[in-house]
Amino acid sequence: MRKLIWLVVIAGLAYTGYWFIGAKSTEKAIAGWASARASEGWQAEYSGIDTHGFPLRFDTTITKPRFADPRTGVAFSTPQFDILSQSHRPTRIRAQVAPTATLATPLQRMEITQDRAEAELFVEPGPSLTLDHASAVLNGFSVTSNLGWGVTLETGNFNTQRDISDPFKHDIHLAVQGLTPSQGLMASLDPQGLLSHQFEQLELRMTTTFNGPWDIHALEGPRPQPTHIDLTNFSAKWGKLDLRMTGAFDVDGRGYPMGTVAIKAVNWREMIEIAISTGMIPQNMSNLALRAGEMLAGMSGRKDTIDAELTLKDGMITLGFIPLGPAPRVVIR
Repeated sequence: MRKLIWLVVIAGLAYTGYWFIGAKSTEKAIAGWASARASEGWQAEYSGIDTHGFPLRFDTTITKPRFADPRTGVAFSTPQFDILSQSHRPTRIRAQVAPTATLATPLQRMEITQDRAEAELFVEPGPSLTLDHASAVLNGFSVTSNLGWGVTLETGNFNTQRDISDPFKHDIHLAVQGLTPSQGLMASLDPQGLLSHQFEQLELRMTTTFNGPWDIHALEGPRPQPTHIDLTNFSAKWGKLDLRMTGAFDVDGRGYPMGTVAIKAVNWREMIEIAISTGMIPQNMSNLALRAGEMLAGMSGRKDTIDAELTLKDGMITLGFIPLGPAPRVVIR
């Protein structure tokens, strides 16, 4: 019995030592990462790092973190950021952001509030912490820009899973409900008042191949950029408008997509009128776009529905033979 007691005591002391070494190592690693970024010219500041949760958890709180990347001009700050993990599963990490945060880019500054903002990451063991799969949840989310626009979101869910056969490929799913643009944003998106005030549903499923792995180094230097996207499903319902897209395309070195995307648009006329009013379709092309839309809708058998193919090439988008304007760049800052 005495030997058993001594074994229990020794095991307890050994585990206690493991926990405190792990806690201090976590704090040291975060502080070291911030110091390394500061030496590269970043703003990398915080007022405190503290790890608690003994004996079963490593829960680290970073107080008042402020980070800014001079390469991209992106800056982030929040009153508190928590990194949570179980002591026996340190490669399963949960991150939580405080109810308020600020995100700034070279173009604008955004104030963010949320009821819930957390992400769970499963990374491979090792110094690179390569992402295997992750999920994120947003509830009661709101963004206000100093440019005068804003959006609110009831719920948002994001998931990504790395492909077993290709470490640079991820299956991505995004689902959003209750996305409401501010009045100022609605006025610019829909000056003629054709839309309802809220996106009822937005869903995205795609498989994306990047030019590098998503790991700790992606936070330090250039972000991995998409090189190919298989769009399994994009669907958006906004009032009477119903838009669905599928397809596949490459992404060139400048971030421009090259390929084809099948599109089905219900109440397409309102979509084209919105594109004209927001400048996506030049005013001098408006009559051609509407006439061509009528022709494409006639081919699908329903006057209110276009069932056609978008061509992405040379930085431009065309619908059938209708030039819709510049293609968006697919670039991760």
